[in-house]
Formats: sequence, structure tokens, C-alpha cells
Amino acid sequence: MPDPPAVTRLPVEVELLFELMPCNALRSSQYAGPGAHPCAYFRSWGTYHSYDYDADEPPPDASIVRPSHYTGRMTPLPEPLSGCRKAPILAVGINPNLPGWWPDSHGSLTPDFDSVRQYAHYFRHRGVFKPELPDDAYRAYGGGPDDDPLTGTPLDVPRDARGRREIPVREQPQRMYLVYQQLLDALGAELGLDGGTLTVGEDLSYGNMVACASAKWTTRADPHDPALPPMTDDQRAGIVGECFRTRRHLLRQMFQSLPAVILVFGQSTANAFTGELGDRLAPAPGPGTSMAELMATEVRLTYGTLDDGEELDARVLFAPHPTGHPDDYARARPMLVGQLLDEARSGRLGHDERIGRLGRPRGSCSFCPLLGIGPCPYAEVLTPLPGGGPALLADGSAPVAAEKRTQLRLIDGITERAAPVAEVWAHTDDRED
Repeated sequence: MPDPPAVTRLPVEVELLFELMPCNALRSSQYAGPGAHPCAYFRSWGTYHSYDYDADEPPPDASIVRPSHYTGRMTPLPEPLSGCRKAPILAVGINPNLPGWWPDSHGSLTPDFDSVRQYAHYFRHRGVFKPELPDDAYRAYGGGPDDDPLTGTPLDVPRDARGRREIPVREQPQRMYLVYQQLLDALGAELGLDGGTLTVGEDLSYGNMVACASAKWTTRADPHDPALPPMTDDQRAGIVGECFRTRRHLLRQMFQSLPAVILVFGQSTANAFTGELGDRLAPAPGPGTSMAELMATEVRLTYGTLDDGEELDARVLFAPHPTGHPDDYARARPMLVGQLLDEARSGRLGHDERIGRLGRPRGSCSFCPLLGIGPCPYAEVLTPLPGGGPALLADGSAPVAAEKRTQLRLIDGITERAAPVAEVWAHTDDRED
């Protein structure tokens, strides 16, 4: 069993960035063995076209489309939470998608940032997009049917006078993220808000139980895509044990964010989520509880009791996977919107006129100002946990330490009381979704 992550004096939301960015490289390239670390499995998905910003500093505004240059091919970096750390809605998946695997999106780009601040900015602000090369540029650089993640052949991008391989970059909308936006649009309309008031990245964040990407989460070979690399059962157990249970990447972020609503799409993700957090769910779904039953049940996740006596919880909403089973999702969508509206009308997900968005959950956040990627637009409305405060480290470590102690105390016991990984994750393959 690897050692748990060191507890630093950094706020959890910042500490996670410094842990996650090098995590797969440390597990894969600098692992002492014996044998390969389970997380080295993600290297079997090949390498992907990558880019870096021309500027050394993080962008001065929210856009992730900047003057950029091609850097070659690389394994994608692990992904932290995307969006505002205090967004009141959190969508949870098993692991990030990998659009560059599929032939029609081989021109996708993965960020190759040296700067943790650029890494932070990218995941704070990418919204419903990932970056890609425009089609004409991709073809001009040699991209096409033979450009495959497993070949490792870089594009032929000419160098300029400075030696840089400048490229155009555009936004590639992601179907799943657009579904999130459509849900927010529907909720906003029911609340009488103007179109576009609620947005992905500000009112809804998204994260994953495992931080590294794959085109599918599966232990089974795919007869329609023979090159697709399945995990072994031991690799899956090792990956989940490392990322979710020992390092607790998602749990630590979730208990800093403390969202009022958690969205879980698809039977596979529901099986993993309810299996891992069943000790905190009421009523606790049994193993393999059907999606229809999960949707029809008011399930709440208990965060715990604060030092001032306030009890914190979240509504967990389930629905069929919108891209895996679009017809089933379309039938379920009206119920899902109605459940979101119920939470809004109850005051748990209310609109805050001071910020023009959904209200922020309890707790402080130092992510944007401490990393220097912009001011926090919600600083004036955040309510610290008991003993904490929205101060930055420069203002003293006591408020940060108090909040962090509370967050870690609330997490205690979750992974320890879960059933063995092999049992919890036995029915989480994408093909079962």
C-alpha cells in the first residue's frame, strides 16, 4: 500500500494541483517496482498531439484559445476538477474521455504545460470545450487516416524564425459537456433567468473518480476496435486503489467544493459511486441497484457535521448516460430537470442575485487568487467553515489549516469502510453502461 499524500499547509484545492500534474509520470516512469505500476496502463493508449502557449504566464482572461505552438506527442496529463471549485453542482464520471483516440478527432490537442499555473487556468476555464487543430491545418501538417495514437508519429509543423512550430487552435465542443449546459439552460428557464445566465464551469463543475484518461474504461477487448487496450482486473484494482482510495484525489476536492447537487450519469458510474460512497448515502443503494430505481429514489450524501453544528449534505441525482444511451437519457431528462428544480425551490440550489449565479456552497476557496490565475468573482459571498476564512496564505495559515482539518475530518472513514475494490468495481466497464 503506497503512503498517503503528505498534508501540507496549502489549501486542498491548490495542493491537489501540485500532486496531480506529475502523478502519472511518477507512477509510470519513476516507479521502483517490482513490475510496472498499475497506472502505467494509461500509457498503453499511446500519445497525442500536444501544444503549449507561447506566453510563459497563464492567460490574462478566461479563454483557453491563445497563441500556441506544437510540441509533439505526449501522454495526456491527469485531470483535476474542471470549473469553479465552489460550483454548487458537480458532475462525476469514472475517468476523463480521450477524444484523440477516435479517427474523426485525431486532430485533438492535449496541453503540454510546464507551468502549474497554466494547468490550473486551463482546467478552471475550459468549460464545454477541449482544444483541437482546425481540419485544414491538421491535414496540411500531415494528419489523416494513418495518424494514429499508437504510431507515435508527430505532425510536420514548420518552424518559424524563433524555432517554434506555431499552430492555430480552436475550441472542440464536447458532447457530454454540452449536455451539462443544456441542463443548466433548462433549470435557468424554469427559474425565470435569462438564457446563458447559468454556465458550465461556473455553476457546474465536473470531475472524475480516476484522474487519467482513456477512450473507454474497460477490462474487455472490443471486437469493433481490436487496438483498444483493456485493463486487467488487477490493473483496475490498482488504479482505483491508488487514485481514488489512497490519494483520494476526487474525495479531497469534493469535500472542499461541498456541492449541493452531485450528478451521476450511467449505470457503470452509478455502480462505482454508490459502491465507494455507500456508507454516506441515505438510503444506501444496494450493489447493482438499477438506474430506474436510483432515479426514483431521493438519495442524499452526508458530508458530516461542522463544528458549529450545521449538517451538510448533497442531493445525488442519477440518469442514463446521455452519449452512451441517448434515447434512455432523453426519456429521463424531464425528471432530472424537475429534480434540479426541486433542489432550487427548496433553497439548496438557489439563485444568488449578488453574483448573478447559483449560490456558492459553504466553505472558502483560494484556488484562483493563490495561483495567480485571476480574482475570485465569488469571494464576497463565500461563507468559511467554522474557524476558517477566505484569506490567502500570505494573510496567515491558521484559517487555511482550520478549514483543511475540517475537510479531512469529514472525509475520514469513507474509503476504509468501502468493500474491496474488485467487488465494488466489478460492474463498471463501459460496455455494461
